[in-house]
Amino acid sequence: MYSGDRHEAIHDQDEYIFVYVTETPGAFPHLEALYSKFYSEFSLTPEHAGLLVHELLALHDRFGANSGKSMASLVLRLAQFFSAAARNHIGVRCAGD
Repeated sequence: MYSGDRHEAIHDQDEYIFVYVTETPGAFPHLEALYSKFYSEFSLTPEHAGLLVHELLALHDRFGANSGKSMASLVLRLAQFFSAAARNHIGVRCAGD
């Protein structure tokens, strides 16, 4: 994922986060949308990036206690990336596998 001069990735070992998203259909609609497009090329608006920050934090609030430090690190890393995009009004370009 690219936004301005920033780059971030959801690595193979990070994809477990989508298991939590799919276990609770409708609870995290923007993360569900991200997951549905995960293996393709697509773009996100700065507004969508901001909504993802809130959903990531809510996801951690709901499941983080059972997931340990790895989920906290992943959520923080992704939230910082999406937050920077939203704050700077820069879209996010996602490159598929």
